[in-house]
Amino acid sequence: MHLNRSKVKISARGGKNRSKKTVKADIVPVVKPKIKKNKLKISKSPVKEDRKVNDRKKYKALNEWDNLLAGHTAFILGNAPGIEQENLKLLDPYFTIGVNRIFYIYDPTVLMWQDRQVWNDDKKTILKQKAIRVCGFNADPRNYFLNFKVKMGPFRFGDNPAVLHGTGNTTALAVQFAISLGCANIVLLGADCKYAAKGKTDFYGKNKDHKPYTLKMCRGAMQWLKDTCPVTIYNCSGNKLWETQKLSKVINKIKPSSLDRETYRKVFSK
Repeated sequence: MHLNRSKVKISARGGKNRSKKTVKADIVPVVKPKIKKNKLKISKSPVKEDRKVNDRKKYKALNEWDNLLAGHTAFILGNAPGIEQENLKLLDPYFTIGVNRIFYIYDPTVLMWQDRQVWNDDKKTILKQKAIRVCGFNADPRNYFLNFKVKMGPFRFGDNPAVLHGTGNTTALAVQFAISLGCANIVLLGADCKYAAKGKTDFYGKNKDHKPYTLKMCRGAMQWLKDTCPVTIYNCSGNKLWETQKLSKVINKIKPSSLDRETYRKVFSK
């Protein structure tokens, strides 16, 4: 029996012995998308909170404030225990300078402090105030506020709101500041220079920063005001250097210029 040795044609679809052909498949190459490496852009402008609280950006520098309130009355609000007896709402239409932690009971036109410890203890509360915030350079670590320089030596009056003289009593500096703005009357509240019963040093309780000489320095500062202040001082405090008067009667007597907070803001705005 003879085998037919003719070549067998095997279909390309044949089994395992199909011819090995290189089939070029239509393969679409994968193209990696180009990723733009954008540099992170950091805005140089302050964050939202900074814009809200940054008084430097909203108001003139203090050396431009001289004589802006010529003829006005300045109500100076200290922290002595006696001030909690006053109806401070009466002061809303007037120009007020509140010192240190007055913000616990009142938000003045200008909030003023010189000690760094006030900021350290109450920064969150200070940032919430509507007051124009004015303080010593060393008491403003974030450079948010309007700063004054305190020169060593005795208290004295000057004509530059950015340069004040003497240390140891912020109320005395506040009066200097008001005089340099041109204020024609000063009304003192919370400048008792004495403690209340049960050891209260201030209207809010015991101030841990008070020193044994604090009251002595307060009395010396008030004596200096009595002896040298170039304008009339009306005393609504518990000290005995002046006649003590009721706040409502003083307002009725001198009839101070009445402006709302926003109007005062415009006076000092850039």
